[in-house]
Amino acid sequence: MKKCSRRDVFKLAGAGSLALLLPTLTRMQAGQAWADEKLDPESPQAKALGYVHHYSEVDAERWPRYAEGQICANCQLAQGDMSADWMGCSIFPGKLVAGPGWCNAWVQRQG
Repeated sequence: MKKCSRRDVFKLAGAGSLALLLPTLTRMQAGQAWADEKLDPESPQAKALGYVHHYSEVDAERWPRYAEGQICANCQLAQGDMSADWMGCSIFPGKLVAGPGWCNAWVQRQG
């Protein structure tokens, strides 16, 4: 019977950890680890925050906080490539929001 050294144990543990993380690492791209589908503006959370796919659809009477120039692409909460048509958002995890979209959680991007 072959003896198993500590070095061999650590090699196996490292390889096993990598094998477990591989599916996660292959899905990560541009800060959007799990963003798969586009956000439905009719979903309860999107409705509660007044999310729209295009800023021109914002109901200014209902959402007086909206100001011209506020879009998802220049929001602090947006994640990933800001020049893309669709990007991740920390308010809507697992969903993609439209670059020209808007919601009431909009915050000016720093820098």
